[in-house]
Amino acid sequence: MASQVMRPEDILLEIKVQLLNIGEHGFVDMVDMLSDFGHGDNLSKIELMNALTKSGIFLSLVQLSTLVRTFDKDGSGQLSISAFTDAVEGSFSKRRLDLLQKVFNKIDERGVGRVDYKEIMNHFDPNGHPSVKASILSAEVVEDRMSLVFMGAEQRGALTFDDFAKYYSRISATIPHNDDLFCEVVCGVWHVAEKIEQTYVTKDDPRVLTMMKILKEKVRQKSSTSMGNVSTTLYKLFKFFDTNKNDSISISEWQNAMERLGVVVDKNLSKQVFECYAGDDKVLDYKEFVRMLFSNPNKDTAPHGHRLLA
Repeated sequence: MASQVMRPEDILLEIKVQLLNIGEHGFVDMVDMLSDFGHGDNLSKIELMNALTKSGIFLSLVQLSTLVRTFDKDGSGQLSISAFTDAVEGSFSKRRLDLLQKVFNKIDERGVGRVDYKEIMNHFDPNGHPSVKASILSAEVVEDRMSLVFMGAEQRGALTFDDFAKYYSRISATIPHNDDLFCEVVCGVWHVAEKIEQTYVTKDDPRVLTMMKILKEKVRQKSSTSMGNVSTTLYKLFKFFDTNKNDSISISEWQNAMERLGVVVDKNLSKQVFECYAGDDKVLDYKEFVRMLFSNPNKDTAPHGHRLLA
């Protein structure tokens, strides 16, 4: 049997999903650990494994080897920390960048194109964070995490928009392919609003795939290592919220199940994902959904149509 090909982009996505589960400070902690275990800009495979594990990120040896080969920039057989972290950090979508510009303009009350750390934290309101509103995190924890994200900014003094965005890329890296969640968090903690246009998405949309990956990880965390037990865990949870006991759930029952699992995403995105898999009767056959979610990952489950998502 041919060995499975590991694509670097898939491994980077796996890292970002694990960072999302850790929190906004996850990327900063990871970079610190990479620096602690590395020698200058280089890391061996074992050092990379130790640094990531210490950061709460767990990869297979095959995945680690693939990363070292991909980010070996000088032929030394070691991973370049800077190249690797730049790849994890990625770039902003236009939607994210436009929203951050709006936040920066709000903080820059004098209109001078520069803000300092004190101005930033004075405008930051942790109580607006979705996880605080859902009583998952305290405002103090969210504020501490933001302080870690902007670590070093106080010493730098005045920050331009590019500087501000660079710091914020540490948060953006932990919310992959989910502009809705990123923007919900940003709008909440900075009290800004954005105009969102309706979009068409399918089951193979990156935002949908990412939520499915997060859902599977959350179910795995609440189950044993057996795949049967994992799928049974999700089935039993849906059955618990199935008030009509008809092997299907409504959107409100779906949202309740996601909250119970700790799948923290924008409620509008969660609704859109539900609608991707629900039938024309607006209910989800959860037996079929669980079977699909834990089926062969190479099986084509993409739809042949679109749904209009608000």
